[in-house]
Amino acid sequence: MSKFQLRPYQAQMVSEILSSLAQHDSVVGQLPTGGGKTIILSAIAHEFIKRNESVCLLSHRDELVNQGADKLAAVSGQPVGIIKAGYPDNGDRLIQSASVQSLVRRLHKYPSDRFGAIIVDEAHHTTAKTYRKILDHFEGAYTLGFTATPCRGDGAGLDDLFSHMVTGPTIKRLIEAGHLSPYRYLAAEKSMVIKGAKVRRGDYTSKSLAALNPRDQLAADLVSSYRQHCDGMRCLVFAIDRDYSKATAAMYQAAGIPAIHLDGETPQHIRKAALEAFQAGEIKVVCNVGLFTEGTDLPAVEALQMARPTKSLGLFLQMVGRVLRPAPGKTEAIIIDHADNWAAHGLPCGDRQWTLEGVAKPKRAKRLVKNADGEIIEWEPIEVIQTEVTTRTIEPGTVAIAPDIDGFWKARLDELLEERESKGYKPGWVAFRLGELAPPLQVWKAAASELGYKPGWAWYQWQKYRGQDVA
Repeated sequence: MSKFQLRPYQAQMVSEILSSLAQHDSVVGQLPTGGGKTIILSAIAHEFIKRNESVCLLSHRDELVNQGADKLAAVSGQPVGIIKAGYPDNGDRLIQSASVQSLVRRLHKYPSDRFGAIIVDEAHHTTAKTYRKILDHFEGAYTLGFTATPCRGDGAGLDDLFSHMVTGPTIKRLIEAGHLSPYRYLAAEKSMVIKGAKVRRGDYTSKSLAALNPRDQLAADLVSSYRQHCDGMRCLVFAIDRDYSKATAAMYQAAGIPAIHLDGETPQHIRKAALEAFQAGEIKVVCNVGLFTEGTDLPAVEALQMARPTKSLGLFLQMVGRVLRPAPGKTEAIIIDHADNWAAHGLPCGDRQWTLEGVAKPKRAKRLVKNADGEIIEWEPIEVIQTEVTTRTIEPGTVAIAPDIDGFWKARLDELLEERESKGYKPGWVAFRLGELAPPLQVWKAAASELGYKPGWAWYQWQKYRGQDVA
């Protein structure tokens, strides 16, 4: 084994995966982005070649093929062959790092028993026909998959492809251990319009999103939020399509902020030079579409702007994962959500239990609210046991004393009351807006006092917006 030292949780995952192969011939390992899955799969590959069994690492992008080959060679101490266009054929090497597109065209060159194990990086792609064709060809090999998000775009699991799953620590645990960066999650004041967007293959179409969101206005909003929340930081922007990404980069440049647009069609040498300049801080903003959602290590990223709504939990986690890698001098990551993705998927470190069938929803999900600074925070309601409900009529001339509530909720209630008064809204408007935040009972009691309602109204509203039936 090489000089690389496995962290305790990485060593445990390696042990669990190897042990599971005694009962299963197809195993998938789940580990959040930045947790070091390439080190883990390299360590497993090393165990196979110690038994003189050949291993093939499958990747779906050219960068990942080379990145995987370098890591496999470093960890195992063995030369690695590359199966990809433009590379010499070193088919005699025990370890191969292969492009899916190249290997599927060369299957006739390899007997079905050529490999003892096929390791699939970003294993959520194994549903594609090319992957299935390769795995069917090498039917006698163990199949080992690795991914941060073991689910399809529609949320369905991978139980038809793998028979066992080994999960690693959560994002929250990795942050607490210092292996991932802490973060602040901000919701942009002007969110993108999603209502009315068309859905195809489980996600919003870029064409319909473009029709709903004026390009230049969105680009201007991105620059404005950057100036406000992460000015001077190295920021990665996810856009809905190439035109929006280019327009955003141009808007940043017009504002005097060094920025560039990159996508899958950008020549490799330009991408490489741009990322080196980004790492050095010479470029502050990289705008992209579909390029950095997976695999590529970009520890230089200090901030992230999501200008791309998605219905896919997997894609959401892959995007936010780009900014969570720790780096020297990085105290926290800044995530600015311009698409209200948090409302659909929660926060990056939300409670999620991955299974072969998909994500098991927690029995009691935490509520998320936006504070006065635009930051999305978790608020977990406290269970309140109400033994008796009494009502008290407020006599004319008396003053109802509102219960004490914390600063956040007091500020939100005061804002709603002031807006209601200035615009002449009826008291029911306050109740509706407050209900969207699902506050605790004490806040409803304070609202009742301010609006002149009986205390029983507060209890009724609290029950109603907790989703319970009220007789």
